[in-house]
Amino acid sequence: MREAMNFKYSTPISTGNSNYYTTVTSAVSAYQGSAVFVDSYHRMIKQEDAGKYSICDIADWFLHKGDMTQKKLQKLCYYAQAWNYALRGKRLIKSDFQAWVHGPVSPVLYDRFKRFGYDTIKLKGPYRCNIAKEDVDLLEDVWETYGDKTGNALEALTHRELPWLEARRGYAGNEKCTVVISPEAMKKFYRSIYAG
Repeated sequence: MREAMNFKYSTPISTGNSNYYTTVTSAVSAYQGSAVFVDSYHRMIKQEDAGKYSICDIADWFLHKGDMTQKKLQKLCYYAQAWNYALRGKRLIKSDFQAWVHGPVSPVLYDRFKRFGYDTIKLKGPYRCNIAKEDVDLLEDVWETYGDKTGNALEALTHRELPWLEARRGYAGNEKCTVVISPEAMKKFYRSIYAG
């Protein structure tokens, strides 16, 4: 396996309370220069189960398409992850999405942009895409499908979809919830609505 991340050993790459690789780390072998991924139980996992990109890589790609609120950005990143699970059966982003009150949220992305509140986020400076072409194709499809919708419209949409509903089972509508949306639920649900 080739080296996939530039993190020091034991550096957490996502947050949350779940069994879905919330503290995935990489350790570089002194012998082969390859990366070994370890979950929170110190079990080795495959690279594709750890995700290819940071949430910031994917968020920057969407922000390059246009200015938007964090709510919209969160939902676009969530749909990129969900559709990658549905169409390719594996994780795209090295971050989990939790079933928050306003829909799926990556705590890592939230922390990055929380200072914006409900204001629009604008990308400054030049943008260099470090995302593989086949993954850009998926992101383009997500943008084409969801990019014209507001953050509120995307929130309403996710509130009608089973992955978010199942993760929030037992929680009141405005109750804080940090349950991770299940990758299996994403894969199954979005595969079931895929029109080809």
